[in-house]
Amino acid sequence: MAKVSQNISSDSLFHFIKRREWLFKILNEKTFKARYVYEELPDIHFHVGIPMKCFCDIPLGLIKKHLSHYGKFGIGISKNYAKQNSLSPVIYVHKKSDTMLRYLRSVKKGEIFKNNPNSLFPYFKLDETYSSSIDGKRLITRFYDEREWRWIPNDPKFEDFSNFTEEEIIKTRLSIVNDLLEKDKTKYLLPFEYKDITYIFVQQVADVDKVIDEIRRLKISQIEQDRLISKIITARQIEKDF
Repeated sequence: MAKVSQNISSDSLFHFIKRREWLFKILNEKTFKARYVYEELPDIHFHVGIPMKCFCDIPLGLIKKHLSHYGKFGIGISKNYAKQNSLSPVIYVHKKSDTMLRYLRSVKKGEIFKNNPNSLFPYFKLDETYSSSIDGKRLITRFYDEREWRWIPNDPKFEDFSNFTEEEIIKTRLSIVNDLLEKDKTKYLLPFEYKDITYIFVQQVADVDKVIDEIRRLKISQIEQDRLISKIITARQIEKDF
């Protein structure tokens, strides 16, 4: 009897978003664009925005929770493309992680947050975080389950948010720096080819025809259009059948 294995990773990486028009923009431009993300790390009392594009490495059968949090539109890309373009898994850490402590001891404190293109700092991520619900219950978000991969631009500019509270960063500062970044059409771009796409995710059946119409407008051959259309899958299918 043949040996059957159950993978806990995928041959694709997935990037999910909340709006159909964002999906159209990615398809039309054949490009992912980095955005600033705020990361909180234990014992590093510095608020910093890092430009990145995030993907997850989760089999479709385990991705329902991810969809509900990050959005039900998105694109899957081949892991081969990811590796060729220097995407890498993040380094998950906690308060006593030897990985992070060794890194912090290996560099001078003032150098950790400089715009050093060789810094490992952008790849650290908390394995989990805690918050409180409206009724006071303790909630745990396990980022480790997301199996995140990141693309960090070659020459990233960190945004210093040290003069702002965490609430100000999340509610206003990130929007400000990302709006400015969006106006620069040439900065922090990660291009791809249509052949690199493995899945196109839409929220429900009603979205499929609109995505097909958008694909038919792309200036590529009909066979290339047909191949892209064949990769469309709805979040509703995943929720029901996987």
